[in-house]
Amino acid sequence: MRFHLFPLLLLPFGAVCTAAQQSCDSPAACNQAGTAAYQAGRFAEAIEAFGLQLHHAELAENRVAQELALNNLMLANLKAGRTGMARAWLQLALRDGFDGAATRHNLAKVGEQDLSALAGTVEGEYRRYAGQGTWSTLEIRREGDGYRAVFGPIRAGRDVREWGPAAIGELEGRLRGGGDYFELQDAGLAAECKVQLLRDGLRLQVQEVFAEPCQQYGGAGISVGGEYFKVDAP
Repeated sequence: MRFHLFPLLLLPFGAVCTAAQQSCDSPAACNQAGTAAYQAGRFAEAIEAFGLQLHHAELAENRVAQELALNNLMLANLKAGRTGMARAWLQLALRDGFDGAATRHNLAKVGEQDLSALAGTVEGEYRRYAGQGTWSTLEIRREGDGYRAVFGPIRAGRDVREWGPAAIGELEGRLRGGGDYFELQDAGLAAECKVQLLRDGLRLQVQEVFAEPCQQYGGAGISVGGEYFKVDAP
């Protein structure tokens, strides 16, 4: 694989620590740490560093650095065999309007991957972007003749990497329905607090009612609504 998407000046070999150990307090430093880990085949460390790179780039509102970090994350996840996660980062880049040469190149690379195992069933793991390189989660698993949904929403807040999420939640219940449309049942919500799931291939749109009794499953400002990307299958 070519490395033209990772422009950086490498430190001397003896000065390079692992991505987890090295100070990673700017987009450039995290790019450097992640690239060193990537080139050494330590893809989990590379993904961690590139996630921090995106975190710093978003806090700095630096769109050039954000696009580089997103492309780094795409490539590192592809190399680690996490095709669904690579696709999720790509979808995020496209949704945010990034269309540079690297993004177009990786659009083709991800498009070459076999995603049939992900698309074949509603079961699996989904992610909704929370910001600063972090994700809320949704797991859908088989339960009897139907499915069960387990949501793990977070609200990132001002600086999720330093202070942790501003709010977290937990919501689970049985899914009623079939095909591409489901409603959450038996989740401990008030009758008027509908949560609906609409599946569109590898994308899942979740809609919920926002009302005073409805978001009692987590901290202030928490929500399970939004766009989820499927990243893994059972």
